[in-house]
Amino acid sequence: MLTRRGFGFGTAAAGALCVSPVRAQTALTPEEQFHNEGRYLPRYLELKARSQAGDRDAHAFLTQYASFLSDEATAIGSDETARDPATPIADLSAAISRDALEAIVEAAASAQIVILNEAHNISGHRGFAARVMRALRPMGFDWFAAETFIQPQEDPAPSIRTYRRGTPFYSSLGYYSNDPVYAEMVREAARLGYRFADYEVRWDQSAPADADRATQIAAREEAQADNLIAAILRPDPTARVFVFCGYSHAMERAHRTGIWFAARLKGKTGIDPLTIEQSHNWPATKPENDALHVAAVLGRFQPTTPITATMDGQMLASRTYQGQMDMAVFHARLAPVAGRPGWLAADPERRGVEVTVPSFEGPTLLQAMHAGEGPAGVPADQFLLTPGQRTALLLLHPGSYFLRLERETGIDAAFGTIRVAG
Repeated sequence: MLTRRGFGFGTAAAGALCVSPVRAQTALTPEEQFHNEGRYLPRYLELKARSQAGDRDAHAFLTQYASFLSDEATAIGSDETARDPATPIADLSAAISRDALEAIVEAAASAQIVILNEAHNISGHRGFAARVMRALRPMGFDWFAAETFIQPQEDPAPSIRTYRRGTPFYSSLGYYSNDPVYAEMVREAARLGYRFADYEVRWDQSAPADADRATQIAAREEAQADNLIAAILRPDPTARVFVFCGYSHAMERAHRTGIWFAARLKGKTGIDPLTIEQSHNWPATKPENDALHVAAVLGRFQPTTPITATMDGQMLASRTYQGQMDMAVFHARLAPVAGRPGWLAADPERRGVEVTVPSFEGPTLLQAMHAGEGPAGVPADQFLLTPGQRTALLLLHPGSYFLRLERETGIDAAFGTIRVAG
């Protein structure tokens, strides 16, 4: 029961509360839904609609974003064109090949830094990076640095620098690591004992917005090299580092387009990195669409695993990267397994699990979420279901998971749990 004195105190306290007037509220954009709610479909459907309407910028984003949903037909296939059948394919009868992982491990034995690149629209490159990361760890490599990892911000936010095994892997740790294949690679690296570093250019290191492309490239590459040195090599000069980046950043020689990250890092430290190109060497979704150099290598060797290829002592690569890196990896064309990518099913650390799918209508994602991370983490595996699909194959590392669907209207409550044995 309130006394008169107590009542007076209560009303005085209420009177002191500052209440702002109601302001108009706006709905989250699809991009905000992705970043703030962990919803993939709104952004995917928006980009797809804009791309189909002829928006070239949206199409460029869509090809990268579609890889997060295991939509390789869009991510890879939407930009393919058939080769002119009259164009001759190089004669590689004198070429030799090696298993790519074996070649990398052998070359990495004397390397302090290994730099592997990717194409941002090819999730399979991340699957291969996981295998490289796994192979390097017993050799003493204990730092993992990646272009995707976001630098510390002015406002407090999760940082890859503090990420450790067992902690939730949030989408705010890096853009491309919203691909479940990428996120699983980082989780596995944490389990194996890697430490993590970001090195991307910060806002205060960028060239002015009106600078030409060459100036912007130079500023970014210089900052990346400086940041990696500051984050790892200055405090730990003997550290052995695995770096995962995009495209030309792995070039260690001066190029007509500029001096890129790997070349600048080499010049500043005197450390000769082992640089590996894979970004231009992925098979097209249709053999007739393969780039000429890919068609030549795959036709000559018919590989079933990733390979490197050389002829007359020179590595085989695309014209862009020929002679710019130490080796180039070519990936096998593998048939899908129960509708899932063959390269993912071939990962020896993953297990195939068939699950029953609840009924659904319209675009729907099946997601497997780590049980220990709750609903906010990046999925361990996800892909778009086909209409009427009732069973599905998930490809997961050993562990405990809960299963859910994401639809256009939102994310459903979990419909089941599974445990994948080791």
